[in-house]
Amino acid sequence: MRKTCREIQVNIAYRWFLGLVIDDPVPNYSTWSQNYIRRYESSDVFEKNFDHILEQAIDFGYVDMKTVFGDSTHQKANANKINTKIKKFKL
Repeated sequence: MRKTCREIQVNIAYRWFLGLVIDDPVPNYSTWSQNYIRRYESSDVFEKNFDHILEQAIDFGYVDMKTVFGDSTHQKANANKINTKIKKFKL
């Protein structure tokens, strides 16, 4: 959010989009952040947008469904190669 506020200060396109004139001060990043949290904390709009974009990417063939990679943040290590089971997930 801080970087976005900095961009608003120097990028006239952001100012135009937000309806700010060149002389208007840019609100502190915490103001934007709190408004964002209050407006979207109980909303699923971002998840719906992501799902819609993902469905379109799959429909147009941009997503290869043969192999799915994860960032392994919460994945259990695959250290035992003898007891390996291949799991298939439906997306």
